Amino acid sequence: MTDPYNDGYTHEALHTAHVLMDTFSNHVIETRCADEFPDVMEAAQKAHQAIFDLYQLIGTKFSDEPRCP
Repeated sequence: MTDPYNDGYTHEALHTAHVLMDTFSNHVIETRCADEFPDVMEAAQKAHQAIFDLYQLIGTKFSDEPRCP
């Protein structure tokens, strides 16, 4: 038997997406490499936006009702 899905799983995914955004920003976007090469900055910003979009999507998945797989 599988435990029912609960918001703890959603919270963990949301938190991890936030940590990834922060880490990615600090270690890729805010670097001399990204400043020096516009194509690197553009690609990094697209990747960061994709993680942000995922973060927003995960945020819509909280529920008051328990879910079953």
